[in-house]
Amino acid sequence: MQLELFLDGKKVALETGRFPDGAVRARLLPPLLPQAEKLVARATGMRNMDDLMLLAQVMDAARRRYDLQWTTLELPWLPYARQDRHMQEGDSFALKLFAGFLNQLGFNRVQVLDPHSDVADAVINNMVSVPQHLCLQQSASLVAKLQNGMMLLAPDAGALKKIHAVAQQVKAHEYGILGKHRDLSSGALSGFSLLQGDVAGKDVLIADDLCDAGGTFIGSAAVLREAGARSVSLYVTHGLFTRGVEALLEQGIDHIWTTTSVADPAIAGERVELIDIKTIYD
Repeated sequence: MQLELFLDGKKVALETGRFPDGAVRARLLPPLLPQAEKLVARATGMRNMDDLMLLAQVMDAARRRYDLQWTTLELPWLPYARQDRHMQEGDSFALKLFAGFLNQLGFNRVQVLDPHSDVADAVINNMVSVPQHLCLQQSASLVAKLQNGMMLLAPDAGALKKIHAVAQQVKAHEYGILGKHRDLSSGALSGFSLLQGDVAGKDVLIADDLCDAGGTFIGSAAVLREAGARSVSLYVTHGLFTRGVEALLEQGIDHIWTTTSVADPAIAGERVELIDIKTIYD
């Protein structure tokens, strides 16, 4: 995780590390401001509870020193966002548990980029969702392609609301809908299909909030190419890419756009464009 702290608009240096037993530690480094009222913390790529503990320690240190009147957390990627309900017998509502810990930090505002579902807004106090279209629009090259005829595709019916907003904002000409089946117990995917839209001879873009291993998009790309798509590209706000971008680029995806919310900056290249989250927040 990259953790940044700003007090009254000025960046404060931080020191983080681990004690011999593995416990994380953090502190604000001098020179420190004599006073401050507004705090902004940006936690990029938060992955686990150690990262949350680092944020908690920084907030505790800041509150001990300053009489803060307003605190904002910029949390581009929301951990546990996909565990937004009970999936099967014996599991937990992980997002609600994480939200409980986060809420204890008492932020006046929590800004999350393109959360997986509306459940996040319900369980995280003072949360503000930055919609998918505002993230995507920071790529001038992608907006130009969409305005020049690239066809938008929702990966499933659940993403229709977001796709409709993207299409309206970038003035895209049309969009279609893909379908699939996911086994909740195993996570296995099957039954990929094109439910709506004519993609023959067209450049198409699948847009979604996140990509983990990429199976959804590899399977969808195969269906789209069978239906005659000229090229298949992918936009995801959060690029986890746990099997690497190569798995996608070698199996049907021509180009990828994603933000730096959680993606490794090293993946940027001729076929992978990164959108800096600073352009979204700032």
